[in-house]
Amino acid sequence: YADNLVMLAEDRLIADVAKKFNWESKTPFDQFEVRSVGNARNAKESQVYREKFLTSIKDRLDTPAVRMKALDLCQELFLADGAQSEEEDEVLRNLKPLFE
Repeated sequence: YADNLVMLAEDRLIADVAKKFNWESKTPFDQFEVRSVGNARNAKESQVYREKFLTSIKDRLDTPAVRMKALDLCQELFLADGAQSEEEDEVLRNLKPLFE
């Protein structure tokens, strides 16, 4: 949602990656995904919410290896539609210091 567009290629990438997860949450993935979309939209609209949201993500990605995998997947997602937008560049620049 960084660039206000979710292209079909991006949606497919998300679905393909999610299939590979060993999902061990009490919350079904489809419910998690819906909640995550709302959180992403809220984070885009509010700097205060964005900081809390990103910190929450960092806390859940509890090892450097997992955080680096998340960064790699973000990069892959941002390029899935064939081009990385300025908005996506900005999101990645903000994620890198938080997740490293």
